[in-house]
Amino acid sequence: MNISSVRMLLSIALLAGTWVMAEDQPGPSVTPNQVSVNLEKGLPPIPVITGGVAFNTSFEPNQAVMNPVVAPIILVPLGRRALIESEFEAQSDIVHTNGSFEPVTLEKGVEYAQLDFFASKYLTVVAGRFATPFNVYKERFDARWIRNLVAAPLIFGVSDNSSNGGMLRGAMPINSRAQVSYSGYFSAQCNNAFAGSDRQSGFRTALFFPGPRLEAGFSLNRRMGAERFNNFGTDFSWNVRRVPLDIRSEALFSKTAGNGYWIEGAYRLSSTQFPKWLRRSQAVLRGEQYFTSHSPVALDLAMPEIDTNRVFTGWNYWLTDSVRAGVAYGRQFAQDDNHNIWTIGISYRFVR
Repeated sequence: MNISSVRMLLSIALLAGTWVMAEDQPGPSVTPNQVSVNLEKGLPPIPVITGGVAFNTSFEPNQAVMNPVVAPIILVPLGRRALIESEFEAQSDIVHTNGSFEPVTLEKGVEYAQLDFFASKYLTVVAGRFATPFNVYKERFDARWIRNLVAAPLIFGVSDNSSNGGMLRGAMPINSRAQVSYSGYFSAQCNNAFAGSDRQSGFRTALFFPGPRLEAGFSLNRRMGAERFNNFGTDFSWNVRRVPLDIRSEALFSKTAGNGYWIEGAYRLSSTQFPKWLRRSQAVLRGEQYFTSHSPVALDLAMPEIDTNRVFTGWNYWLTDSVRAGVAYGRQFAQDDNHNIWTIGISYRFVR
């Protein structure tokens, strides 16, 4: 792709951002209180269009990568027992290296397009295309306006996929202080260019404690394609009550895909001891390690090919409730590949 195509791609991203900002200007809208009143009156739920636009850039030695992303989400209620939810994502990596731009391609695909049927308060039946529930980063933190750092964790390549099939999920109380959640799924092989999937199955289960706002989960993923192997995962999340601190962590254990972990802390500077302008910001720190498999096979996973350690520190600032800017510095440690990583980005989330 030539320079004019690159400019066209950037223009599309900017126009999309301008459009969603214009759509989000103050006007007639439904407030949370109005929603409650509508539900009490028995009025039907309404469709929602949400999603986000982001533009991120990373800088490594002799290389800069610009990453525009557009990801609209559509939610369509079907009465009170069913919901259709779908996300389409389009993005591109614009790489500038050795003084010139590399060829650019536009990547687009359906992240999920699923029907949720609420069979009971303890069970939801899901059919269609859904984010594979292995650990929690893919389902909860992958969106550009949610993740604390632009760079995804090193082990994210294992869980960065969607499934085409069916899933059962839900949560049940154990007692007044704890509940258990579960999700079990099966995915069929699909080679569609925009909604492909691997043949796989698995489950995730977790214990959640509402009092301390702490969750610990375990995942199993069985790949049943050309290469058959198991992936095991653990995840931990803690939204600390006493201080505005979120702690997140995941681990991967796999004889085929390798082993690794990451742990991340994000502290919101919301205390009155900070200047008013600073209270809209957040400090982030992440440490991670990845160890390659001793029995490597040909897997199409976006993960390092050698043992790698990495540490990131970052700062996010909310310009408005919907617009967030962030900058981060990282240092990678690997055999013959120690280098710095700088990232900057801005994201906008819209809701209609």
